Amino acid sequence: MEDKLLNLDESFDFIVHQLEKGNTVEGMKNNSFYSEFEKVKEWKSKYGYEFYIYSNDHPINKKPHFHLIKKSIDLECRIFFNGEIHDYKGSGRLEKKTKQALEYFLERERNQEILKQTWNHKNPQYIM
Repeated sequence: MEDKLLNLDESFDFIVHQLEKGNTVEGMKNNSFYSEFEKVKEWKSKYGYEFYIYSNDHPINKKPHFHLIKKSIDLECRIFFNGEIHDYKGSGRLEKKTKQALEYFLERERNQEILKQTWNHKNPQYIM
């Protein structure tokens, strides 16, 4: 399950990178992507966002959620699977482009499925 969350981290990082390089969500929906050549290396999150679903968690308002964390800016927020931000912990906040990336990221069925599978695996008492 942790490997699937790492894949989410990578996928989200790709979307944030596209927006940082001037691409738009509309461009990505039309299969337009920014690319550059670089040496192949082990993947590391360039932007530092990590997805977490804790095994001792509980639904909020009867809805499952995940945590999006970026330690470098003291950001942790709980987000429902539809992209609605429930709350923030720490002093960091999501920037406008990052919110756009998150909305686009959550539109993708594969990402939703990974989040649901991980939630169900880690919180079997609250299967969705």
